[in-house]
Amino acid sequence: MSRGESKEAKMVLIGGVGDGKSSLGNFILKTIKFDVSSSSAPKTQETVGYNGEGDRRNVFVIDTPGIQDSSEMDENQINQMIDYIKEQTGVQAVVIVLDFNKEVLSDNVERMIKLICNVFPTEGFWEHVCVVWTKCLYNISENELEIKIKTKKEKLLPKLKKLVKDTTRDDEDIEFPMYFVDSVPFEGSNNSRTEEEIKKLLTWGCYLTPINKKRDTKRTIKFKNIDIETKDVKSIEEANKKEVKFKTEHKEREKRTGFDGEVTYTEWKTKSVEYETETRPSSSGCVVM
Repeated sequence: MSRGESKEAKMVLIGGVGDGKSSLGNFILKTIKFDVSSSSAPKTQETVGYNGEGDRRNVFVIDTPGIQDSSEMDENQINQMIDYIKEQTGVQAVVIVLDFNKEVLSDNVERMIKLICNVFPTEGFWEHVCVVWTKCLYNISENELEIKIKTKKEKLLPKLKKLVKDTTRDDEDIEFPMYFVDSVPFEGSNNSRTEEEIKKLLTWGCYLTPINKKRDTKRTIKFKNIDIETKDVKSIEEANKKEVKFKTEHKEREKRTGFDGEVTYTEWKTKSVEYETETRPSSSGCVVM
């Protein structure tokens, strides 16, 4: 992993509505900079960043609009987000913010990650990505936490590896740093575990060199939506008098919808193959009269 001399940290937070991005940003900065919603409606409407205070004055956090599972991403918000991030030189880290109590990744959060990947060069991008699990309560026992962390990693890592292959075609086994925090603890509670996790996050981030932005700065996001279509193709692999062996190919392709309404498709790709053997029915008992 590339590392530099700067002790500053500049990071982008992305995630779904209600996953705690803005609260996490405030906790990292040690000051209230981002508005926090108390409902399921997104509070952050545009991408914006701030520096922290005190010993966090060299930390710059960029908050992005939360993505709702039931709605499409707004074109204006996407363009404003892309433009803002491009204007910020020296971005070192992309933080995927996930709710510890929810399913791993929604489709829209996956799309958001792909969009962010589109802003930066593909080479080395994933080395600048980490995951922060929010709402990991301060009073959860260490044993229970370890069990849940193991489960979360087992579910998330395959999805992240698939994202890597879908975007950069990189087969390298990348280690994604993960941090578990309670960024909205009860007042007066002992939240030292979260403090230590945030320190680890900042230590990781501040030693990263900025993500190199060699792409054309005029490049725009082409697709408003990317849907995955699937189909199964069944064929006979081999056959004899006693049995038939079938082959089933599970295929996927992307349906890409542009902001201009144009729909295009990628080629079908085989994701997995299954085989099954069926015994032919016996005809020895049949008598023709």
